[in-house]
Amino acid sequence: MTDFIGHFVLALLLVVLLRVLYAVCALLVRTRDGGNIAFAIALPAGLLYIVVRNPVPVTSWAGLGAGVTLGAGLLLADAFRRRRRS
Repeated sequence: MTDFIGHFVLALLLVVLLRVLYAVCALLVRTRDGGNIAFAIALPAGLLYIVVRNPVPVTSWAGLGAGVTLGAGLLLADAFRRRRRS
C-alpha cells in the first residue's frame, strides 16, 4: 500500500511539474527573444535527459497510472473551466 501511495503522489507531482514547465516555456517563447527561446527548448530537453539518465524504479504501476490519470483529469477539468469562463 505504501508503494501505491508513493507512486500515486509522485505521478501527481510529475503532472504538476509538466504543467509548470509548459507555462514557463510558453512565457519564455512569448517574449520573442532568441536566448529565451533557446532556453525554453533546452530546459525540457535537459530535464528529460536527467529523467532518462537516472530512472526511478517503479514497483507499483497501478499507483503511477492512477496518479497520472487523476492529474490529467484535473488539468483537463481546469482547462475546460477556464475555457467556459472566457
